[in-house]
Amino acid sequence: MTGLVDAPAIDRDQLTDRQRAGTSCAWCAGTASPKYPVGDLFACEPCAAMYDVPAVTS
Repeated sequence: MTGLVDAPAIDRDQLTDRQRAGTSCAWCAGTASPKYPVGDLFACEPCAAMYDVPAVTS
Protein backbone atom coordinates (compact mmCIF):
# COMPACT_ATOMS: atom_id res chain seq x y z
CA MET A 1 0.00 0.00 0.00
CA THR A 2 1.48 3.38 -0.94
CA GLY A 3 1.11 6.69 0.83
CA LEU A 4 1.55 5.33 4.35
CA VAL A 5 4.15 6.79 6.69
CA ASP A 6 5.54 5.56 10.00
CA ALA A 7 4.09 8.28 12.22
CA PRO A 8 1.80 8.67 15.23
CA ALA A 9 -1.88 8.17 14.51
CA ILE A 10 -3.92 11.32 14.05
CA ASP A 11 -7.10 11.47 16.12
CA ARG A 12 -9.38 13.79 14.13
CA ASP A 13 -11.51 14.43 17.24
CA GLN A 14 -8.47 15.95 18.97
CA LEU A 15 -7.48 18.29 16.12
CA THR A 16 -7.95 22.04 16.24
CA ASP A 17 -10.04 23.87 13.65
CA ARG A 18 -6.81 25.12 12.02
CA GLN A 19 -5.44 21.58 11.79
CA ARG A 20 -8.68 20.35 10.22
CA ALA A 21 -8.60 23.28 7.77
CA GLY A 22 -5.05 22.36 6.72
CA THR A 23 -3.36 25.55 7.89
CA SER A 24 -1.67 23.89 10.89
CA CYS A 25 0.35 20.69 10.93
CA ALA A 26 -1.64 17.56 11.68
CA TRP A 27 0.92 16.47 14.31
CA CYS A 28 2.46 19.52 15.99
CA ALA A 29 0.10 22.41 15.08
CA GLY A 30 3.00 24.32 13.46
CA THR A 31 2.51 26.02 10.10
CA ALA A 32 1.49 23.37 7.59
CA SER A 33 2.82 23.24 4.05
CA PRO A 34 0.63 22.18 1.11
CA LYS A 35 3.74 20.37 -0.20
CA TYR A 36 3.23 17.67 2.47
CA PRO A 37 -0.28 16.20 2.33
CA VAL A 38 -1.31 13.63 4.92
CA GLY A 39 -4.62 12.38 3.60
CA ASP A 40 -6.79 15.51 3.52
CA LEU A 41 -4.58 17.20 6.15
CA PHE A 42 -1.06 18.67 5.87
CA ALA A 43 2.26 18.42 7.70
CA CYS A 44 4.88 21.06 8.45
CA GLU A 45 8.37 20.65 6.98
CA PRO A 46 9.98 19.39 10.25
CA CYS A 47 7.28 16.75 10.83
CA ALA A 48 7.33 15.76 7.14
CA ALA A 49 11.08 15.18 7.42
CA MET A 50 10.78 13.31 10.73
CA TYR A 51 8.00 11.01 9.47
CA ASP A 52 9.24 10.69 5.85
CA VAL A 53 6.16 12.32 4.32
CA PRO A 54 6.94 12.71 0.62
CA ALA A 55 6.69 16.17 -0.91
CA VAL A 56 4.19 16.69 -3.70
CA THR A 57 5.66 18.33 -6.75
CA SER A 58 3.37 20.04 -9.21
